[in-house]
Amino acid sequence: MAKIFLDPGHGGNDTGATGNGLLEKNLVLDIAKRIQRQLTVYSDAEVQLSRESDIFLSLSERTTIANTWGADIFVSIHVNASGQTGFESFIWNGNVSSVTQSYQDIIHAAIMTQIGGIDRGKKRANFAVLRTSQMPAILTENLFIDRAEDAAKLKSNQFLERVAQGHTNGLAEVFGWEQGNSGAPAQPEPEPEPISDPTPQTPTGTISTIQSTLNSRYGLNIAVDNIFGPETKQALILGLQTELNTQFNAGLAVDGIWGPQTRGGIVNVQRGAEGNITWILQAILHIRGHSPEYIDGIFGPLTEAAVRSFQRDAGIIVDGIAGVQTFTSLFG
Repeated sequence: MAKIFLDPGHGGNDTGATGNGLLEKNLVLDIAKRIQRQLTVYSDAEVQLSRESDIFLSLSERTTIANTWGADIFVSIHVNASGQTGFESFIWNGNVSSVTQSYQDIIHAAIMTQIGGIDRGKKRANFAVLRTSQMPAILTENLFIDRAEDAAKLKSNQFLERVAQGHTNGLAEVFGWEQGNSGAPAQPEPEPEPISDPTPQTPTGTISTIQSTLNSRYGLNIAVDNIFGPETKQALILGLQTELNTQFNAGLAVDGIWGPQTRGGIVNVQRGAEGNITWILQAILHIRGHSPEYIDGIFGPLTEAAVRSFQRDAGIIVDGIAGVQTFTSLFG
C-alpha cells in the first residue's frame, strides 16, 4: 500500500493566481479530486488530500499533515501565471534523494504525454512544501491561467481530466501498479460549453435540487427558487425531525422549529453513516458554504472534511462528528 498525499495549492482567502475568469485555488482542487477518483482503480493506493474544500491551510500545516500521516509521496498541484505557456515541475533545490529525482522524471514525463504543449522543464526551487516534506515531493505547474489559450484549456473538463490522468499515470509508474488505466486518458462525461469559473459543482447540490428533494421526500410544497430562505431552512428542520422520529422514536413535534426539544433529539452523525439524516446534514453544509461536494446521504471523507471546516469556522470543537453542537450551529 502506497500513501499518496495530494496538495491542491492555495484555498480560502488565498486564491492563488487569477486570470480569464479563473481562480487557481478552484482549478487545482478540481484536478486533485480527479486524481483521487482515478486512483481508486489501484487497490494499492491510499490517497489523502490536504484540503477537500475551499479552506485556507498554511504551508506548514500541509506538510505537517503529510508527515504525520506517513505519506510515501507529496504532490503539490498548481497553475502558473505570467502570461507564458506550458508545463513545468519542481523538486527542492537542496539535498534531495535520487528517488525524488526519479519520481520527478517519471511524473513529469507522464503529464507531458497526456497534455502535450510546451515542456518548460524539470526544475528545482526552495519551495516550503518541498523543503519541509519528509518524503519525496514534487510540485507541478499546469499551464498559465493568465494566458488566454491556456485558460481556454483549463476551462475544459476533458483537458482537466487529461491533466489528472497524467499525474495518475505517473504515480502508477512510480509505484509499479499494473491495474487500471496506464495509458489512455479516462473518458469523461460529455462536457457542457466552457464555463468561466471551474469551481467543482456538487452534482445534486444546488439549492433548487435540495428544495425539490425536500418536496418529494416529505410531501412539502416549498418554492423551488434556488434561494435559501426561512422556508427552506424550516423544511430541512422538518425533514430532520421526521427522520429522528422515524429512525429513533424521538417523539418530536414535526413543526420545522429549531428548539430545545429538537436539540434534545439529535444523534451523532459521523463517518460511515448513511441515509436521510446524513443527506440533510450535507444539504445544510452546502448551503452554509462548506459543501461536501456530493449530497448523496453517504458520510464519507469529503463530508467529514466539510464538517471539520464548518466546525473550525464556527469556533466549536473540531472532531468531524455532527452532534448537538454542530447541528445547533448549522440550524440555530
